[in-house]
Amino acid sequence: MELATTKAAVTTTRELPCPVQEQSVELDYVLPDYYPDVCTLVRAFITPVIESRSIQPGRLTYGLAACIRILYCTEGSHVLQSVTQTLHFTRTLELPEGEVLCELTPVTDLVNCRAVSKRRLDVRGAVTVRIRLRAQEHTEVLQDASGEGLQLRRCQVDCPVSRTECEQSIHLSEELSLGSTKPALLHVVRMAAQCVGLQKRQVSGRLMVQGELDVQLVYACAGTDGTLEPMSFRLPFSQLVESEELTEDDPCRIRCSVVSCELTPAADGSGDVHALRCEAELRAVCTVQRRECLRLVQDAYSTLHPCHAESVTLCTQGAPEPFTGLLSCDANLTSDFVLDCVYDAWCEVRGLGTAPAQEGLCITGMLHYCVLVREEGGAPRLLEREEAFEYPCTSDADTALYDLTAQTESCSYTLTGAGEVSVRTQLHFEGELCRTVTTQVLSGLSMEEALLPQDYALRLCFGRAGEEVWEIAKRCHTSVEAVMEENDLADEVLPEDGMLLIPIIG
Repeated sequence: MELATTKAAVTTTRELPCPVQEQSVELDYVLPDYYPDVCTLVRAFITPVIESRSIQPGRLTYGLAACIRILYCTEGSHVLQSVTQTLHFTRTLELPEGEVLCELTPVTDLVNCRAVSKRRLDVRGAVTVRIRLRAQEHTEVLQDASGEGLQLRRCQVDCPVSRTECEQSIHLSEELSLGSTKPALLHVVRMAAQCVGLQKRQVSGRLMVQGELDVQLVYACAGTDGTLEPMSFRLPFSQLVESEELTEDDPCRIRCSVVSCELTPAADGSGDVHALRCEAELRAVCTVQRRECLRLVQDAYSTLHPCHAESVTLCTQGAPEPFTGLLSCDANLTSDFVLDCVYDAWCEVRGLGTAPAQEGLCITGMLHYCVLVREEGGAPRLLEREEAFEYPCTSDADTALYDLTAQTESCSYTLTGAGEVSVRTQLHFEGELCRTVTTQVLSGLSMEEALLPQDYALRLCFGRAGEEVWEIAKRCHTSVEAVMEENDLADEVLPEDGMLLIPIIG
């Protein structure tokens, strides 16, 4: 028997196996003529950055930049020298068919550096890109149906119906003054940049992104034997993100990352450097996820004909909720040498991820502490230490955390002893919490031509407390309304045990 049915496509998300891609980083570097000879290597760093990414059907392509910084001292001097080079790589990954969401997280695995000669440096390292994949699948389910004696049980399902992303590059070019009270700059030893204070507002269908670029640096002072000076700058930025599919009522989330940031010394008329030219490129990503509350058929039967229903289990994600968290961590770093002063301290987050906890979910990772110090004899030295951390983010076991980021809001230090430094850092977490909701609904329904036997007009049925009237009506091939009216029931769940009168409707 033909039924008039209406179907709807529901978007579900399924976690896929998370692949890992490794990239070796190798640099054979000959110092330019204007760099002094290498005598003592202090440390080498590799900072990986995702420069770009593109998702085509069945393929992910992304650009990876490995920023290498080498710190060393020359013979007879305590001035800390800094060499920087950036290597660029293009990687691809085969994706399954259909719509796939990707999160890319680059992590430095290791870095080794040796001086082949006084003018030649050899760097060997490895970077791992962790890729989180989620498949977007569309399932057709029953939204409405009608036919002879057909009874429907419906439920409300809040689910995503579309997801779009748009990217916008933001270019900054500013001159940073060191100020009249600061010593002149010889060269930059260390630099780190991150986007902070992100805000958004929609203007005439376009999105205005505002925030600040936080630049932290340490430079060697001119005219001294190794004195270092830390400084920080905040550069405001604003940019319109245009998208034809964006409307003022759409909920959207903004993420902003630093693609590149270069500091170039700018000398004044006397030849001293009291300013820096900052050239930075940022990438703002706007994610718009539209949702709709659908009324779907959860169960069905007929009072006249035998019915056959096909069911499917939907695993939909609830509306994403913004997540923020703060974590304070302390560590003590020790040295075998007597320390004269501390120049700077910073902290890097490595291996950021989530893991199941006893109750819910927690954020896990490693904190890599770095403290740049001066020994009693005047030589610079870098103290390092790694410690694991955990931060509980939700007590709901059915909730997942997506687009997780961690930034160091502050990093303070205290020279607590002749060879010990105490460091306190505060981490700021951001992401989206999404709860997975499992719902059983119908994907198809058919009805036979044969009639159900109806040789009585009323029957008795014993109901148990807590039993649903729907199940009783379905078992007796009648309607919920008829059972409730005949027995003066105010609720669709039986309050107590008792006999029920079941009217048979034609």
